[in-house]
Amino acid sequence: MRCPHVLSSAALISRLTAAGSSIEVVDDTSFWASIEQFDSGPVLHVSTGVEATINRLWQEVTKNMLVRRKFTHTAVFDLNTFIHLSLEFLVCHELSHFDLGHFELADKFGVAQRSRQVVHTIDVVRYDLRHLAALCLEMQADHEATDTLLGAYSAEGWREVREKVLAISGMMMLIEREEAKLDFDEKTHPKAATRIFQLLCHVAEMPLIDAHLQLDASLLPQADEIERFGKEVTLPCYFDAVYLAEVAGAKSIEADLGSPVDFFADMAIVKLGDPSRYSDLKTNGAKEWAQLWECNEKLKPTMQAFA
Repeated sequence: MRCPHVLSSAALISRLTAAGSSIEVVDDTSFWASIEQFDSGPVLHVSTGVEATINRLWQEVTKNMLVRRKFTHTAVFDLNTFIHLSLEFLVCHELSHFDLGHFELADKFGVAQRSRQVVHTIDVVRYDLRHLAALCLEMQADHEATDTLLGAYSAEGWREVREKVLAISGMMMLIEREEAKLDFDEKTHPKAATRIFQLLCHVAEMPLIDAHLQLDASLLPQADEIERFGKEVTLPCYFDAVYLAEVAGAKSIEADLGSPVDFFADMAIVKLGDPSRYSDLKTNGAKEWAQLWECNEKLKPTMQAFA
C-alpha cells in the first residue's frame, strides 16, 4: 500500500536505507509499531494509526492557545515539523535496538502490540534481571535515538533542540497513553516521565559532551553560555513537557514529572554520579531511572559479549 506522506518522506526512508532496513506501513487505525530481524535486515512495521494519533496530538496543541503561547521557542507552530520529528524519533528508537545488538536478547521489539508481543529475553540474562531487562533495553534505545536526533551541540541550534525535545516528549507520552489502553500485565516500556528525565539529563549535558569525549577542556563553551543554555533550553524543555502532558490529558505523566524544584534537584543528584544518593530522589521518573540504572549496570557484561 502507499505510505502516509510523513512515513514515506525522503528523510525517513534515507535513514532506514542507510541502516540496511525497510519499512512496511500497515493499514490499521490502532496505534502500534514493531521491528523484527530477518536475513535481509531489520523490517520496521508501523500502523497508519501511529501517524494519525500523532497528528491528532499536534493538532490539539495548535488549537490550544494557552499552550501555544507557552511554546515561546517558535513563533509559528509548524504542524508537519512536529509530526515528522515525532515519527523520526520512533524510527530512530526502533533502529537503535538493531544497532545496539538487542536482537541477541529478543526477536522482536515494538510499542502497543495488541497481540501481546513483548521482549522475551534469552537465558544469558540473569533470572533476577529479566523483569527489568526489557525496560533497560528501551532506555538504551532512547539514549541512542536521542543522541542521533539531537546531534552535536551548537550555539546556533538552541531553538532546534527545544523543538526536537518537545517532539520526542510527545512521542514518549503517546506510547505510555496508548499502551495503558491495552491493560498489559507487565510494562513494556518505562514511564514516559522516566524517559523524559533521561532525555533532559542528556540535553543538560550537551554543551559538555564533546569536551568530555575528547578529553579537551578547550572545547568547553564559556561558562556564561553554558548557564544561558540551561536557562533558555533545558529549563524550558521541562515546562514544555509539563504543558504537553496537560494538552494530552496525561495527568499521571504530569504527576510523575514532579515539580520543577524536585525535577531539577533530582537531575543534580544524578549528575553527581553517586548511587548512594539515589535514595534521595523525589520524582517518580527519577526513581524509576535509578532502578533501571542499577539493572543496566548488571546487564553490561551480557551486552559487552555481543559488542
